[in-house]
Amino acid sequence: MSAHSPVAATLAFNPALDDLIADYLQALRAEGRSPRTISWYGMFLREFCHFASRADRPPRLHDLSAPVARRWLVALRSRPTPPAPASLAGRVRSLRAFASWVQAEFDLDRHPLQGLKTPRVPRTLIHSLRDSEVRALLTAAGQGPFGERDTAVLLVLLDSGMRLGELTGLQVGRVDFENGQCRVMGKGAKERRVPLGRSARRALRRTLLARGRLAPDAALFVADRGGPLTGSGLQKIVRRAAQRAGLEVRCSPHVLRHTFARSFLANGGDVFSLQRILGHSPASLDVTRRYVELLDDDLREVHRRASPMDLLRRG
Repeated sequence: MSAHSPVAATLAFNPALDDLIADYLQALRAEGRSPRTISWYGMFLREFCHFASRADRPPRLHDLSAPVARRWLVALRSRPTPPAPASLAGRVRSLRAFASWVQAEFDLDRHPLQGLKTPRVPRTLIHSLRDSEVRALLTAAGQGPFGERDTAVLLVLLDSGMRLGELTGLQVGRVDFENGQCRVMGKGAKERRVPLGRSARRALRRTLLARGRLAPDAALFVADRGGPLTGSGLQKIVRRAAQRAGLEVRCSPHVLRHTFARSFLANGGDVFSLQRILGHSPASLDVTRRYVELLDDDLREVHRRASPMDLLRRG
């Protein structure tokens, strides 16, 4: 490692990177970060640590540098099946967050990864389901042995735009049936109120009544074999309904979140209200605005019916 490393220049000792990562993950737990977030950070940091190791010694603190990180990214891109651009960007964000913690923890003059840029993520059109596909999906969901529950799950997802982890973390006591809303714990342990329409509430009431008397802290949805519904269980419900419906497009809980956003905007909702419902931070308005692009197909259909020149020629 170069003697010009900001870490090597500032510290008289050079601890093992593995030990620092363990301390950092413990600090995240103390801050109350979600287990899923901590798991992702740990996975990416250990991956970097493995890359930075040498035959003669494990990686040390001075290996946390921009040149080593850039070589790591090049190696990842050289794999037979390289990670997606968004996954590469996530790795860099995780590594930079760790480096910022190191800088604060040891009072470094400079950020260890100063100069390292986050890889660009191509802006692609967000996929969503058309209305006909949504109807087919809901019809198919009601045909299975767990049809009542599956229908309620899909209606809640499609009517609220909740994330996978937000829905599986919901408890019975967090749903306000009278006012049509539920309290959702989102990213960064931030709670927000999400509206829920009549159709979703009716389906939800039916599936809850079938389970009998429930405590407020009981899971809102349960798995096929009992117990709280997990993320993989939720994905299975969506995938199973899509297969029964014969959908030829990709369908997942995240696609249903996008579908909610498109429908909300197409039916007159505004982007600022959408931002609050989806749980986007005020600083991420540009992310929310991307959902406006979902209306492209709808706009083309409106133009087809109202094209001034086409109507003129028909006259």
